[in-house]
Amino acid sequence: MVRQGKRSIQIMSMVLTCVMTLGLLLTGCSRNSNVSQNSSSASTKTEKGKLVLWSHWADEDSKKSFVGEAVKRFKDKNPGFEVEVEWYQKDKLITALTTSFQSNTAPDIFYLEPSITGGFPPFVESDLMYDLSKQVGQYIAPWAMPFASYKGMTYLLPLEAYMPLLYYNKDAFKKAGVQVPASGRLSFDELKDSISKFKSAGYTPFSAGTMDRPWQGSILLESVILRFAGKDKWQGIPSGKTAWTDPNVTAAIKYVEDITKAGAYPSGVASIKLGDSHGLFFGGKYAMFPMKTFFGGRAFVPVENGGMAKDFPLGVMDYPVGKDGNKLSFMQVGGSYGVAKSSKNAEKAAELLTFMATPDMAKLWMEKVMGQTGLKIDETTIADPYFKALNEASKDTDILPGPMELMMDATYRDVFFNTSSALVAGQMNAENMIKQLEEARAKVKK
Repeated sequence: MVRQGKRSIQIMSMVLTCVMTLGLLLTGCSRNSNVSQNSSSASTKTEKGKLVLWSHWADEDSKKSFVGEAVKRFKDKNPGFEVEVEWYQKDKLITALTTSFQSNTAPDIFYLEPSITGGFPPFVESDLMYDLSKQVGQYIAPWAMPFASYKGMTYLLPLEAYMPLLYYNKDAFKKAGVQVPASGRLSFDELKDSISKFKSAGYTPFSAGTMDRPWQGSILLESVILRFAGKDKWQGIPSGKTAWTDPNVTAAIKYVEDITKAGAYPSGVASIKLGDSHGLFFGGKYAMFPMKTFFGGRAFVPVENGGMAKDFPLGVMDYPVGKDGNKLSFMQVGGSYGVAKSSKNAEKAAELLTFMATPDMAKLWMEKVMGQTGLKIDETTIADPYFKALNEASKDTDILPGPMELMMDATYRDVFFNTSSALVAGQMNAENMIKQLEEARAKVKK
């Protein structure tokens, strides 16, 4: 089980501008009525005895099933309340929410992602969120509070969470003669040495794809920087306090450059999409897959839907330990739910979220979705072999809120992602990467 260290995080205030024109208000947005949970046309106006919930995950049956169970439990306790659920793709949901808040027709409950990630409009900064502290604060894991809170209030329920780990093919390790130590972690030297062994055995060492997700090129690098440089320097990068010329940071970048030159990443990594990188790994000719733990949501679906075969020899391990015994890693909150401050039934809406937050429901979330959560739960109570592997891989890990790029301004973050992707594609060397990042850092410090 992941061990929570006492960590703090400085949350940058987000200044985002929502452009909502009169034309958008007049024409409205295109709601995905085909995926409504009700057969009749849904109304966004909250009625007494009725809650309206809008959510992303229109195509994810396991998450829809979880929400359905929470709604059922709420209605069992509140038989006079109707709950209407509508499912959206994320981009359409954001458009619908933006319009509904402007026209005072917002749903009671809605899917959102932490303000710190910059992926959603600034609802909490605009004072549009109901304070959930009394209802769900007790259920939130300490590490996740920086994602769920803003200026002393708890504004979302952090359902989805993930951390970076190294997935691997046990058969590939066996055929290449690479042994995972009893500690469950290769050393940095062993990881570097394994590259040539896997190639000699006919395997591509890493699966990856940065075509549609430039952050994928930074997964390994960011973990290496954290292990090489430690907490303070890692957390100092977004503000510009830590220089990319710092010897430990430079050493981490050069390490990734070295294994890239040795052939760690697939040829054409820049033309491979995220989904395809999962499929390549599932295909059996790739030895390792640096990925975050939302991996389970793609892996544990039927093969015909792009999932992993049930007999795939899957292993999970942490990244190598730093020279000083550093086992720091990071977790991030993803999909969450909040309540609109304007809701006429805000207390009842918050009550519904408590039916998602209890330990037994947190366990149900993990078992259905095969992913982690920002809610309190003893993960060792989950018997599934995959979660046992996750717990074993991260059992001694100290968790920070992350990743570090969440704290970067957009321009700085883009330079980090673009240079990281170029580095693992062999299109940029460490020296030029450091130069570009230092130029971006100088602008941040101004």
